[in-house]
Amino acid sequence: MSSAAEGAAPEDANADGAAEPAPTGTAIAPRAPEPRDDDMARSRAHRGGLVSYVSRWRPLKTPRFTLTLLVYLFGLFVAFGAAPPVTTTDAMQERYWSKMEAADAFDAQPRLAAERDLARAAERTRRANGALCFASAKCRANVARLRERERESRAVAERHREAHEARVRSAKRELGLWSALGVNEAKSLFRRAYESGKVYATRTSYYDTFWLILAGRSDDSLIELLLRWGFQVLANFTVGMTSAVFSFAWALPSTIATFGAGFASAVAFYAVAVVSAASVAVTLLLLLFGTAGGVTYGVVAAAPALARLEQSQRRAEKQRMLRERRRGGPFVHRSDDARHRGAAFQDAHLD
Repeated sequence: MSSAAEGAAPEDANADGAAEPAPTGTAIAPRAPEPRDDDMARSRAHRGGLVSYVSRWRPLKTPRFTLTLLVYLFGLFVAFGAAPPVTTTDAMQERYWSKMEAADAFDAQPRLAAERDLARAAERTRRANGALCFASAKCRANVARLRERERESRAVAERHREAHEARVRSAKRELGLWSALGVNEAKSLFRRAYESGKVYATRTSYYDTFWLILAGRSDDSLIELLLRWGFQVLANFTVGMTSAVFSFAWALPSTIATFGAGFASAVAFYAVAVVSAASVAVTLLLLLFGTAGGVTYGVVAAAPALARLEQSQRRAEKQRMLRERRRGGPFVHRSDDARHRGAAFQDAHLD
């Protein structure tokens, strides 16, 4: 009994001590909140990177982004993986080639003669309209007469062109706009627009590089010049690819009109072709920007080490010059020799 009472006494003392209020002036630290599920998921996403974000992406919660991504992927599929919707048979090919031969043979000689007459009339008008033709009434009258003949020749040539285009349109209608012929013509048109945009971007980048070298400051480091040049190249290619897409979208309706397709089919083909061209251009720009971003990250990561190396080289060069100056280096000897020769020359003239 006594041992049990002795054992219970400390417990009661501890209980009484726990029930006592905290002394004045002491702050009780609040308990840290338990981490929630979304906080833990966010921390895991930061650790996981892109793969974790993709795994947590919910398409229905971001409808605009989902629709944009689907349209982009659809354009890439049309550009590189899709087959023409219309299958061309041998009979369709035979009808197409027979009509094309008939269109080329129809009024071939008169059509070529009209084109030659138009070229000669335009050349005569250009030669007669000289730099000082506005000062002579006789020259202006001659130019007006030649321009009237040129308009007549152009009207004759346009009639032959319209007749030939109508027969070509009838031949292409045998295959259809959605056939391999229509798809290949649209792709060829985009290749020409892409080459034009690439040439513009390349030429502009050459000019920017030239002026960047000339206008660069002497205190700019090599890293700064490379970064500035990279941003200029990216801007030029962005403008070039954007102009290529707009040029393709502007020239595509004339290509569609040569097939004589219906309005709904023409609009659908135009929309699909423009989306595909924009997807290809965006892909090229993403590759360029991704490569530039990786290079920029590497350069920025190595910049502190390169800066320290450059500072150490400058410090070593400054110390070397100070040592040469203290020892009386070659520059000091040359200045002393010049000073002695000047003094000797003055003494000789005074004597």
